[in-house]
Amino acid sequence: MGFLAPVSFWFLSAIPILLIFYFFKKQFEQQTISSIYLWEQALQEWESDRWWNKLQKNLLLLLQLLILLFLIFALTRPYFTGDRVSGDHLVIVMDSSATMMAERDGTSRFANAKEQAEDLIKKLGNEHKVSVIHAQKDPVLLASNETNHEVVLDEIRKLQVSYQHENMKDSLQLAYSLIQQETGEVHVFTDNLDKETLTEQTFSNPIVVHNGKAAENNIAIKAFGVKQTGDQISAIVTAENESAEAMDVTFTVSNDGNELEQVTESIPPNEQLTFNLENLSVHQYYQVKIEEDAYLSDNTMYALLPEQQAPSIYLAGEVNPFIEQALLSAGHDVTTVPTDENGAYSFPEATPETIYILSGVDAEQWPAGPKLVLSPSVGGPFDVKEKTALTYGLKQVNDDPMLSYADVGNVYLEKAFPVNNWNGFNPLVQSGEQTVIGKGIYEEAPLILFAFDLDDSDWPLQPGFPILLANSVAELAGSGESLGYFSPMESATVNFSTTANEVVLEQLDGENVQEMDLGNPEVIMPRTPGIYQLHEKTAAGSLYRYFVVQLDNEERTGKAAESFSIDGEGAKNTDVQLTKQEIWRIFAAIALLILFIEWEVYRRGISSR
Repeated sequence: MGFLAPVSFWFLSAIPILLIFYFFKKQFEQQTISSIYLWEQALQEWESDRWWNKLQKNLLLLLQLLILLFLIFALTRPYFTGDRVSGDHLVIVMDSSATMMAERDGTSRFANAKEQAEDLIKKLGNEHKVSVIHAQKDPVLLASNETNHEVVLDEIRKLQVSYQHENMKDSLQLAYSLIQQETGEVHVFTDNLDKETLTEQTFSNPIVVHNGKAAENNIAIKAFGVKQTGDQISAIVTAENESAEAMDVTFTVSNDGNELEQVTESIPPNEQLTFNLENLSVHQYYQVKIEEDAYLSDNTMYALLPEQQAPSIYLAGEVNPFIEQALLSAGHDVTTVPTDENGAYSFPEATPETIYILSGVDAEQWPAGPKLVLSPSVGGPFDVKEKTALTYGLKQVNDDPMLSYADVGNVYLEKAFPVNNWNGFNPLVQSGEQTVIGKGIYEEAPLILFAFDLDDSDWPLQPGFPILLANSVAELAGSGESLGYFSPMESATVNFSTTANEVVLEQLDGENVQEMDLGNPEVIMPRTPGIYQLHEKTAAGSLYRYFVVQLDNEERTGKAAESFSIDGEGAKNTDVQLTKQEIWRIFAAIALLILFIEWEVYRRGISSR
């Protein structure tokens, strides 16, 4: 119990004053009389009510003291903390981040939060309005001013953990925009929101923060990375012991379920520990894992093996000098391929990091591997015709990342080579119906074909030309075996293979997660953290690229804050409180009842004399 006006306890000083009045109450003396004949009847009544008259002497004083005490308690405005909602509008903010899956006594914070929210709604009146906000990275309004509480309960029951880090600031702003001038409360169900986070905001309505309990004896993996040196892989792991006792923790590093290394480390209480693992075998990805504890999501982490070097670029033919200068400025290793006495090019042995830029080179001399072909020779596998003048300007026909900032509409191109057979390539830039830039897979390697001569264009003078060239090199180099790291449900742009007939996002065991739209490079990453693969199905076979959905660093902890509430107008409560249920009316009603009893006692006392 608490008191909103404890200063009213000063009225207790009135009790000694009341006692003093009784001390000075008029006293009666005994007198001798000649006869009691006329008092016999009164004496008989006195004898029969003797216990009442004896009690009456002190009962009035006790009743008056009780009246005074109950009135003073009513003035102090006592209350109990509870979950009754004041006002006519309840706004519920639900946190669905990964940390809400932390468990205490076998139940997750998220399950407890949903149960508490349901209990709160069930106690509301039929006309009480309810709004529900899902506090994701981009807050979602699930219900607004809803008086049908079954609809609200159904929305809360359907909620799932998003694993995204909650955006509490925007969620609370949305909550208070819903209440505005109404009376009501905002109840936030989360786990690690403290008062300091809300100090800069002024609240016109009460806010109650229900923080879940901290996970017991939690060990969190904070960081995991791998690095290749020659044929050896080294790894670094950082973990934190969030418990109050030192713990021995076993870390297992594996690949595709095969254990590579296992080490046990002792971590002091409430401290972090960083250690290295050496001489791991080479793999495309790695996993580090510890034993299960109260919060599973921070027990596992993945690392992709980074690419070792930038691609080596080889130039052959009459390559425009603007191309070589742009590549050198971008820091690429550029080598010009010479010809022998027969005019044949002496291409070096191909490696995965090799890219060729060919200008006017016959298709019979094209080396194996990724290529950018300019000024293609007549004939060949693409059935190239003699260069002709163009009638129309250039236009981009596919929204491809390779053409980012290219602004082809401002490019002048006088002539181009008509191509009769594009071999299924995707057209990127056209002049009228004639394709001048296309990309695809040729002889199991990516190829970009510029069906024109740069000498017939002002493109090298355009500010977007170096960007186009850099995007072309990145397209040919690909992303290796991995796409990188992403947050849960993050929207990302992924360049699909130009020859892909079908693209599927899968788990490593081949289970289908979602099918991709080939015409839309925007991919929404999976909700659940882990390692996945992008499976591109082409006529020549399947291409696989790995990527990791990783928790934000803020979600790799089982810690929790204390619950608290904030009154309207920004007044911070020093104690942990939920909604206050004032009970002063009960004390006032009891005082009034005792007053009636006291009057009846006094009346009977008067009538019995």
